[in-house]
Amino acid sequence: MRKVVFGALIMAVSVFAGGRGYGGFVLSYMTPDLSKLSDELKAHGLPALDNQIIGYGASGWGGGNLTVGGWGFKSGGYRSENDSISAELVYSGGFFEAGYFINIFKGIGIKPAVGIGGTTLKLKLRPVLGDVNFGDLLDKPARTSEVKYATFSVAPSVSILIPIEFVALEIKGGYMYSPFAGEWKLEDGANLRNAPSINPSGVFASAGLLFGGGSYGDDD
Repeated sequence: MRKVVFGALIMAVSVFAGGRGYGGFVLSYMTPDLSKLSDELKAHGLPALDNQIIGYGASGWGGGNLTVGGWGFKSGGYRSENDSISAELVYSGGFFEAGYFINIFKGIGIKPAVGIGGTTLKLKLRPVLGDVNFGDLLDKPARTSEVKYATFSVAPSVSILIPIEFVALEIKGGYMYSPFAGEWKLEDGANLRNAPSINPSGVFASAGLLFGGGSYGDDD
């Protein structure tokens, strides 16, 4: 669902962009606090998690001085296993963002903004087993478990835009803040009890290669 909403948001930006519009690819760096989850994994023989996560995604925005847009990310995934279990972790997020573009010189400018959205951590677990017959799988389908932890987040940021013809480099830095604790959910929507807490709040940064352009009227 988040992908559909984000795609629609980018389309809306392109329509709204009466001044200038950009959209493209983004590489992001996040620092959520995963220490308690990491301790739980280590207690069961799996490697520790790193609180520094690299993600890839998309970003888009448009307008004159006032801008609207959005951005999202998804981590490459943590994969590990021991003698009995295999684990895969993916961290993702998406934000609607409103900002104010300050034109410095010919489209080069600074954009303070605030993003509103959320983050989701998904952990997929399965026992380490050999090959299985299709019929046996139908008789005993419970071979994997997937849980997720979702939170509401606010992400104030400041970015620098450097346009070069129809391409622009955007460097952004900010802080992702989650004021409320999230909940662990099983794949079927049931609550997961006695699960470790996660704090998604932390510094983030991103670098984007964006395509687009236009005129603000004051940079000719």
